[in-house]
Amino acid sequence: MATFTIFGHTGFIGSHLKNKLKNHNLILPKRGQLKFNKYLGDIIYCIGSDNWMKEHYNSFMANIGFIPEIIAKNKFKSFTFLSTTRIYKKSINTFENSSFSINPNYKDDYYNIKKICAESYLTLQKKKIKIIRLSNIYGENFNSSLVLPNFINSAIRNGKIYITVNKNSKKDFLNIDDATDLIYKICVKGKSKIYNLASGRMISLFKIAKKIQNITGCKIILKNQKIYIKEPKINISKIKKEFNFKIKKNLIDDIESLVNKFKLNHANKL
Repeated sequence: MATFTIFGHTGFIGSHLKNKLKNHNLILPKRGQLKFNKYLGDIIYCIGSDNWMKEHYNSFMANIGFIPEIIAKNKFKSFTFLSTTRIYKKSINTFENSSFSINPNYKDDYYNIKKICAESYLTLQKKKIKIIRLSNIYGENFNSSLVLPNFINSAIRNGKIYITVNKNSKKDFLNIDDATDLIYKICVKGKSKIYNLASGRMISLFKIAKKIQNITGCKIILKNQKIYIKEPKINISKIKKEFNFKIKKNLIDDIESLVNKFKLNHANKL
């Protein structure tokens, strides 16, 4: 039985990892707890902040600020950091060794800069480090402001879905169960330092909205259709080769089940 320490175990991804690893010895730090007088085994760092546009300090600390202290003041076997494929937003190529383009004068780049800085710090460490760049992870993330939860919650509560960029804008979505399965494998068996973790498939926002509309009968309202978000297709050749990775679930097939779960969650709050 291995020892895992999950920072951010109460969050969406962290809570699913906690369930995934429940048969192992788990150390689950309290909020703000960074130093321990015991061996932490394999650390998985899931702390993050969706509200990074408004909570600048909290977002900085969550995505990078706590990491140096955890590494410097604890004994552990490995440290796995959950990063994001969002950093490829302006890249031509999306291999793990590709370069990035960022601009500190562009406020939307703040999130990417924090993740890249954390990655850079970690690659300098002599410890066993793993960096996993995640695409858009979906599941029962009821309170998130991200695209998919926002679409479903708006359809249920207001009978409307607002698409505020061009409807043909596409994103890569990966099921939480597929994600946690591979996070575990990379953590304990990964041969490389950096991995992309995505479905490798791009789905348009309009296709997602139409599926939700077919289930709920909601209206789709289009705004700002001249703004096209072109996210590059994520290269997942490394995880395919090393782990024979194939997605077990896909978003379009999962939407009806997700909508029903979101409806139940909404009803329980009334």
